[in-house]
Amino acid sequence: MTPAGAGLDAVALDPGTTLLVSGPVMTGKRRLVIELLTNHAADGTVFVTTRRGAAAIEREFESIAPGASDRLSVVDCVSAGTGTSRGRSDDREYVSTPGDLTGIGIAVTEFLRERHSRGEQANLGLHSLSTMVMYADLRRVFQYLHVVMGRVSAADFRAVCSVDSSVVDERDLDVLSQPFDARLELREREGRREFRVRGDDLGPRGWTPLDDE
Repeated sequence: MTPAGAGLDAVALDPGTTLLVSGPVMTGKRRLVIELLTNHAADGTVFVTTRRGAAAIEREFESIAPGASDRLSVVDCVSAGTGTSRGRSDDREYVSTPGDLTGIGIAVTEFLRERHSRGEQANLGLHSLSTMVMYADLRRVFQYLHVVMGRVSAADFRAVCSVDSSVVDERDLDVLSQPFDARLELREREGRREFRVRGDDLGPRGWTPLDDE
């Protein structure tokens, strides 16, 4: 697997920061979210997955940052619907569908509270909001994000979430961006990925190469 692009060094994710990654399909948003999370020191990550099962996410974390899966808790919104879940464990929680925002919220809160009670730093990741919007009303998703991002900021944790800009229209994307400090926009030009950051001063505002030469 290739390492994270050098451009990520320009993205400042201080404790308490919340970031939304947006871009078209097939531009590597999930991997980028994981790279951003593992590039910043923390005792662990709570990751909500709406498209791949927990085991696949654990393997991806491990391939990007060996040892990261040991400090990973996964809220799996996929496997329960396929009958492949194996019940709740210390590092996995299965939720029926990506539209079960109450179940997702409870699972995320419990995992983050456990880390906070131990005095640990933590990250929150989510891939992808696009799937949530397909299952739940946009207003409910916004309300969920407003509450959770507020808790992340208050606890001085970090959060990085993703959304497909080719699935969610610009008006809805603006709504989903509101609970976040900033939005990292991703695009592909002539076979290379570029990004820019809108919102708080967390990174370059002009289009910047993401991948190494």
